[in-house]
Amino acid sequence: MREPSISYNARVIMLTNPFGHLRKNLSRPLGRRSRRVLIGAIVALFLFSLFQLIAPFLISSTVVRESMERAVAEWTGHDVTIEGTPDIRFWPEPRITLREITIRKQAEGGERVLGRVSRLSASFDLLQALLGRPEFKDFRLTNPEINVLREADGRLDWANDGRLSRAVRDARPDGSSQALATGEDARMGDVRISNGIFEISDVASGRITRFQSINGTLDWPWLSRGLELKADAYLNGQALTLDMSSTQPLLLLSGKSGNISGTMASALFHGQFRGVANLAAHAFLSGDAELTVPDLSTAMRWAGLNFAGVERLKSFSLNTRLVTNEDILRLDNLSLGLNDAKATGILDLVLPTDRPARLTGTLAFDRMDLSAALAAIAPRAMGDTSRDNSHLAGLELDLRLSAQQATLGPFQLSEAAVSIMNVGEQSRIDIADSDFETGRLTGRIATVKGGTAGAVALRLAIQDADFGNIVKELGLAGPLPAARGSLDLALDVDRPLEPEAWRNAKGTLRFRTDRGSLSGVNLAGVRQLAAQKPYFPLSDAGSGSLEFDHIDISANLADGSADIREGKITGPSENLTLSGVVPYINSSLALSATIEPIAQDTKAAPLMVFIGGSWPNPVIWPVSQTPAKPLQ
Repeated sequence: MREPSISYNARVIMLTNPFGHLRKNLSRPLGRRSRRVLIGAIVALFLFSLFQLIAPFLISSTVVRESMERAVAEWTGHDVTIEGTPDIRFWPEPRITLREITIRKQAEGGERVLGRVSRLSASFDLLQALLGRPEFKDFRLTNPEINVLREADGRLDWANDGRLSRAVRDARPDGSSQALATGEDARMGDVRISNGIFEISDVASGRITRFQSINGTLDWPWLSRGLELKADAYLNGQALTLDMSSTQPLLLLSGKSGNISGTMASALFHGQFRGVANLAAHAFLSGDAELTVPDLSTAMRWAGLNFAGVERLKSFSLNTRLVTNEDILRLDNLSLGLNDAKATGILDLVLPTDRPARLTGTLAFDRMDLSAALAAIAPRAMGDTSRDNSHLAGLELDLRLSAQQATLGPFQLSEAAVSIMNVGEQSRIDIADSDFETGRLTGRIATVKGGTAGAVALRLAIQDADFGNIVKELGLAGPLPAARGSLDLALDVDRPLEPEAWRNAKGTLRFRTDRGSLSGVNLAGVRQLAAQKPYFPLSDAGSGSLEFDHIDISANLADGSADIREGKITGPSENLTLSGVVPYINSSLALSATIEPIAQDTKAAPLMVFIGGSWPNPVIWPVSQTPAKPLQ
């Protein structure tokens, strides 16, 4: 059904009735109280407008200018010079602008410039200015340059008797906020910064941190209240965004503990913290922290940190609860991400005053790249800090790591347990346990005391592993055993750990296997060619494999060569005995071998040969072929 239409006249009546009622009400005479209120409002508005028009002519610009100059000197507590001509404007709000401001401090050998401001402006109240006591708020700083010197004891050279410094000294905790004596409190308002520079020079480390192109807003209504800071800046050429707040800013500035929350982000990282901070010597933090770094090596280069092996790491993430206890910063409930690996655990950063900092704790990884970990840790643990930044080189380590899956070069390990220790003069990296090629692998890299420069001891033990697969994974060529076996390696290397040191390493090696085969060795072919040729490549003896029951080889390692003390390959019908030297630094061979049948009634005679040439293509020189002994 169609709704009934509303006539045009009805619409007109509906629209005109409200206006009629309003006109009717306004035409009524006002009551006595209403008239008084209306007249009072009109008079107040007239007086306020008249005051705004007349006040600029009554206020002394000289008084405002001198008060502003005194306020700057009072706030900073240092010598202040203003070279530019002050400018006072009253529309749209009363505001004074000072130009070319320089803040100086008397220091040894002369004056030190603490800061410069191209233009500083602030608003003020007309009534207070008319009374000769102008109060300033809502500051605007254009092109400010602030230089802070941090002394070796953590003290800032801006400390003085200025209003801000007095407030910092006198502030006291008040629950989750801060408190000041009534006479020390002062109004701040909004502080807007345009194109600022903030430079911190640290005496202890010699480092200079310089923030440039700072643009932001500091909302700090009163000194006794909290503040909020939002700013953009550049550090080392990288854009940063900072958003932070604190209800105890004066406590933080005084080196005491105060609550703080904030976020710092750039294209290189994103960090967030909420809790309690202490900006004194070690900047302790207690609270929830998150950090995400998409490219760790790039971020560390940007930060000026050079840590050996970090180039193997790409992404990095951290989520933890920070807990501070005296000189210990604990990373509790830690979740760590390195590339595709994830870890959980707990870490303690110990910062004693009388010895180097130390990082201790336990981390459990789902998977880990042991090669990357060794590349990052081994040089510093072994005393080679040439590639480390000084801030990291002195860090002591005492860590326990575990991984469900781990990679070591081309190999896959499972259930790996690793310990890392670098405390005082003792440094050690242990692979305490791991499943390796269906066997077990353990190892150690440790410093050796004594000697001019000391040495590094390398210990490696492989037990009951599949060496056929190990040879395949290493991509080695030549006649090598395919069998289950064990390898024990002990090596001492002089520092620094350079290629020459590894070539001159000294130690021992023992290799043992169970039943298996030696590919590319045909003893029947060797015997045949030994009777025909003065020398021949091993490959000419034909293909095939030497089946054996057992291998046992022991050697001394020194000066790039392996001196075989004992070498025996036991086969089902023949034994192969080896002795001589293998100069492994150039893949050459200098061995003597004896092939001897096991059975006494065999017609085959013992065969002595010299094995030379280079690996993996050795050359055989027959020495003698002893006739078989007659039967007794």
